[in-house]
Amino acid sequence: MRDLRKERKRHREQENKLFILNAAENVFARKSYALATMDDIAEAAQFSKATLYRYFNSKQEMFMEIILNTFDEAYQSCIKIQEKDMCSSEKLRELIHYILGYYQKKKNISRIFIMELSAMKKLLKVDVSKHGWHSNNHPPVPQVFRKKMEEIFTVMVRIVEEGIQSGEFRNMDPKEVCYVLGALLRGFHFKGPIREKEHTLNESTDLIHDFVLHGIIKTEK
Repeated sequence: MRDLRKERKRHREQENKLFILNAAENVFARKSYALATMDDIAEAAQFSKATLYRYFNSKQEMFMEIILNTFDEAYQSCIKIQEKDMCSSEKLRELIHYILGYYQKKKNISRIFIMELSAMKKLLKVDVSKHGWHSNNHPPVPQVFRKKMEEIFTVMVRIVEEGIQSGEFRNMDPKEVCYVLGALLRGFHFKGPIREKEHTLNESTDLIHDFVLHGIIKTEK
């Protein structure tokens, strides 16, 4: 016989945990990871700080779970795109559109994760200033994060592989294509000071999609 009381308790605890994580994400986005406190999160969630500690040991644990949930959500969405019944070029456009949109949706959290040195020191347990972000001297990424990143990257590679096999895309190393595409997406979202025009999501998608498919070389008609 099912124990409905225990099921209700588990459901309530899961709802409370998700509510706390949503509140924490808003606090991190508003104040930054470094400046956010457990008191801030408790106030935003409208729980006591003691209740927060029933579910999480620290704001670091909260932040890591937020990042992992973000990766999981992105992975499931990318899988759905890859499984659609459409040509690879259309899948690639949907993938670009989704990733850019997700960067916008999670822009403050992704900016903290990618750019905030204090967060990196605490979460990755490494001094980023000693490593920099050059690919040959990249700070070590925890295995749990690396696995999530690789899962998303693998879906991107499958889409490009499908396009190569169908003859839509020319014969290239699909992983190299996705390395370049990933760099384009990150660079386009985390724009530098010389960018003058603000693009809509669709404009950004079309620009990157067209560039990836056609490059800048002029073809004779």
